[in-house]
Order: sequence, then structure tokens, then C-alpha cells
Amino acid sequence: MTGGQRRLGLRRRLDASALRWRARLDTPWVDRTLPWLTAGLLSLILLAIGLAVQRQLDGGPNLAAWTQAAWNLDRGRGSVSSLAGGNMVTDQWAFASLPLLWIGRWLPIGGVLAVAQAASLGLAVVPLWRMARQVARLRLGVTMGLMLAYGAAPVLYTANLSGWSAVVPAVPAIAWAAWFGQRRRWVAYGACVAVALLSRADVGLVLVASGILAISSGDRRSGGLTALVGAVWTAAFLLIVSPVVPRGPLTATEAVLARGQAPLAVLRDPLRLVTDLILQPNVGALVVLVGPLLFLPLVVPRFALPALPPLWLGLVGEEAVRQAQGPTPGADRLPTVLLLALVPMVLAAIVALARIGQPSVSRIRVDHRVVGAMVLASAATFVQVAPASPFNEPWSWGSQDAADGARMEAVERLDEIDAGGGVTVSPQLASLVAERRSVHEITAGPPRREWRPQTRAVLLDTTAAGDDGVALWERRDEDEAVAGLEARSYDVEYRGAGIILLVGPAE
Repeated sequence: MTGGQRRLGLRRRLDASALRWRARLDTPWVDRTLPWLTAGLLSLILLAIGLAVQRQLDGGPNLAAWTQAAWNLDRGRGSVSSLAGGNMVTDQWAFASLPLLWIGRWLPIGGVLAVAQAASLGLAVVPLWRMARQVARLRLGVTMGLMLAYGAAPVLYTANLSGWSAVVPAVPAIAWAAWFGQRRRWVAYGACVAVALLSRADVGLVLVASGILAISSGDRRSGGLTALVGAVWTAAFLLIVSPVVPRGPLTATEAVLARGQAPLAVLRDPLRLVTDLILQPNVGALVVLVGPLLFLPLVVPRFALPALPPLWLGLVGEEAVRQAQGPTPGADRLPTVLLLALVPMVLAAIVALARIGQPSVSRIRVDHRVVGAMVLASAATFVQVAPASPFNEPWSWGSQDAADGARMEAVERLDEIDAGGGVTVSPQLASLVAERRSVHEITAGPPRREWRPQTRAVLLDTTAAGDDGVALWERRDEDEAVAGLEARSYDVEYRGAGIILLVGPAE
């Protein structure tokens, strides 16, 4: 037997083995259980990462703003945040987040948000699976490759590290709305549309684009109504709230609320919509989003239409916030508004694969080399870009070092001296002291010499580093900041491992 015959015989045996396994797995029972198991696994991974980040005291500005909003809501002041500079719910119409803030009255808000975010992002797997299997009739291997592309999307992990993003409830809502719309289950479809709209005001434009897609596909009544509801919701927000393009300087937590308004605020600046879209960070974000899907959504641009508003307005709005905020550690992360584009992109990729595949008896056959390339591209993008990449050693997250111990000691000391009083704080520590009525944030780096805090207590974290890993503070900066505050009658109450607590005289 020649070498060519042996290779041909091996390939036939492998093909026969693959066919047997495909027959065993391609059953209704697998389609009922495997998507839920996949969704549960993804949710557990995201939850573990989110809780680990919180345990190492790295909740970030999002968690600080929402924690303070929950604390104020519990005390009858509404979901306001002095850190963010406004109302976290009404200023961006994030009404879907309100029930979580109410639950935070009885349970730790950090854990509540971590569970809700992980469960929401994982839950989107099920309708995406059903769209691929039952609507597009793709085979199991192709469907699993698409779910891997969704589950490995770097923006999922960027959002998960942020503590909470108001657009998260819209992600499963948009995915389930697509499924229920295909099944003509209009009550469930309407409920999903309502949840999506209540997530944040700019989701209305996603629904406008989804409605236009439905009209072009022949569903004129449901598509027209969806587009109308989305347009009315967006117009109402523009008229009632009248968002403005953010102006600097913004603190890290003020930027959280600004991001909720910026996608619609930039509609007032048409020139910015053209000039800021093609900037390098925005082009890079688009490649990271579509690259793992082998740019297949661009093969069927009509089906990718619902992703256009968050890509265009969201990225331009993010650039406006970035310019107003200035150089800030972590500013190079993917904007969480891309979550709204992720599900439409995956749905468009499903359609593209169904069109380029070859029909068989009951399924669409897609070349296994295409699926392999998609899996490889997803894995490579995750390793290179995602915050949970092995290069960042996520298995070590959740541990605490000497600086973390100093942070907790300083906060305990602050509570003993001035429990509930106002405090001016570095952004890394904002979430630890957020349960106060008056919390003011300063920059991560050394403050200006003429800086004058407006609160009795000042809590500084001098361990911050820039995106290049270079420390923002030097010992000289620490000494100058302390000397300047002591000259204004502040006393050092705690100092250790780069954490400094100063308290002024009682008013």
C-alpha cells in the first residue's frame, strides 16, 4: 500500500468516525440541554472573574457609582451618585438596573451586580444557539464554533471587570427578541423589547435598526412597530433629558455616567460623527469585534444593520468621553457599548454561514476549515486582547497584597474617625467608601499643588500605574501632597504601603 493510499484510508476512517459522532450528538435532547449547559458554564466563568476582581479591591469606577446609587436609594434620596455627578438611573434611562439597586438594600450590591451581569451575558447563548440550529439549520460543530466566538469575545470580559454596565440587560433581551420574533411569539417578543429599551436610552436606536431589518425581510407590521417604539423612546430621551457632549475634565467615575449619555449626545455634533469614527482606537475595536467571526457579518450587511448604532454612535461617544477624561489608567479597554453590537454581529454571522454553506438532507454543511479558522481567530483574539487572557494570569486574581491590607485598614480608620462623613478619594478606593452621601474623586495621579479638598477626610492611593506600567506617583509627590494638606490643618491618620489617610479639623 502506497503512502497516498494510507493517507486516503486514514482520512476515510476519520470522516466515518466524525459522522458517527455527529449522528449521536445531532439530537433534540442535545439541543435542549447543551445550550443551557454552555450558558451556565460561561456565566460561572464570568461570575468567578467578577467576584475575584472585587475581592482584590479592584471594582473600578462603575462599581463605586452604582454602590453609592444603591446606598442613596435605600435612604430615600433616589439613585444619585456624587461620584458620577448625577442620577445613575434617570440620567441615562437605565430603569432595568433599578431592581438590582433595590435588591442591594438587603444583599451586598457588589455581589448582586456580579451575579446579574454574569447571568445576563451567559443567558444570551441559548437564543443564539437556537437561531443557529433551528432557523439557520447549521450543524453542531458550526454552532459550537459560533458560541465560542461569542463566549470568547473580549468585550464580555471588559464589561465583566467594570462591575456593572447599564447595557448588560439589553444583551440577552436582544438575543431572545430575535428568537421570539422568528417563532411569532409576540407577547414574549414585546417583553424582551421592553427590557432592552429600559436598559439604556441609546438601545432605542438598536431597535430602530432591528425594525428596519425586519421590514426588509417581510415582517412589515412587527418591524414597523419595533422601529416606531425605538424611535419614540430615543426622541423622548433627547427631548426630556437633552444630553450634551461631555466636556472635561472628567473623573473616572463621572465618565461612567457620561458614557450612558454620550452615544445620543453626539447626535448634536454631526461633524464629530464623521471625524471621530475613523480614529485608530475605534478601528481597532471594530476589528476585535468582527475579526473572530472572520468578518462574515460584512458578507450580509443588511443583517448586521442593528449593530450599526452602537458601533457608530457608541464609538464616537466613547471618543468624546475619552477626550474629556484625558489620560487615565485603563482607558485603552474596549468600550462596553460594543456589547450592544455583539449579538447582532453573531446573528449576522449565522446568516452568512447558512448562505455560504451547502444544503444537505436536514442541515447546512459548512466547510470544517472555515469553522476551524473561526475557532482559531476567536482564541487568538481572546489571548491577545481580552483582560482575562492567560498573559494577564487571571488564575491569580482574587488574592490580596500588602497594599490591599493597607486600603482596608485605612477605610476602617476612616469609619472610626468620621463615619458617614464626606471624603475625597483616589479612584482606586472609591468603591470602598462609596456608601456615603458625599464622596468626591480626584485623579489617579498626583493632584495639582493648588488643589483644595472640600471634605474633612482625604484618602489617597499612591500605588497607581499608567497603562505602560510606569508608576504615576513618586515619593516626592507623596511628600508634597501630604505637606500641602498639613499646611491646611490636615493630620495624617494612617500611612502605609502607599495608602495615606488625612483628616482635617471638625467643622
